[in-house]
Amino acid sequence: MRKFTHSNLPAAFVSLLAIAGGLLTGTAQTVAASTPSWQQAQAQAAQSFCRRTLAPSGLIIRQGPNPNSPQVGFVPSNQQVTLVQGFQGIKGPDGRQWVEIAAPVQGYVSNGYGNTSNLGYCVEQVGTTPVPSTGPTPVNLCREVNGDRAPRGLAIRENPSRLSAYKGGVDAAARVTLVENYQLVRDLNGEPRDWVQITFPINGYISADSLAVCPQG
Repeated sequence: MRKFTHSNLPAAFVSLLAIAGGLLTGTAQTVAASTPSWQQAQAQAAQSFCRRTLAPSGLIIRQGPNPNSPQVGFVPSNQQVTLVQGFQGIKGPDGRQWVEIAAPVQGYVSNGYGNTSNLGYCVEQVGTTPVPSTGPTPVNLCREVNGDRAPRGLAIRENPSRLSAYKGGVDAAARVTLVENYQLVRDLNGEPRDWVQITFPINGYISADSLAVCPQG
């Protein structure tokens, strides 16, 4: 049987084999370069669930998508949260949009009303144009105990009354977080004092007369 070698093959046929081999090699290199690595894919997936808080006063994390649901945590302004997979906006009873998060703790945070948003991408997305906010300015729910008016701090009561059950206390210059949509409440016993409900450090009522808005920044 006669064996063929490159020297026996016509020159034109050898050239065609060389060209075909080069094309296949180039195609393989192109596919390899265009296919993201597993690590890149994982990083992109993680990024798609990462958000940072835009609300100046931070966001309360609640057990359910409702402003009256128990507080389970708090995220300061410009801090990161991780959305749950398959997340979607949930409209609350007051018209606010809520979204479920998996970190820093499992729960729900308010994403604002209408076109406003309390959450932004952790890294600015390429090719996106920021949408200017047309809704109301987020309310600062942070309050600081005025040390001049309450040098010994303030008591937290179960109800808006000095005679109500004592639940805890906050020191002078300490900070508390008001409930969303808070209102001043007159003293139940007619004393000349206004109260306000708080969610942090614990849920209860505190004298509003010795509180000041927390400074920004």
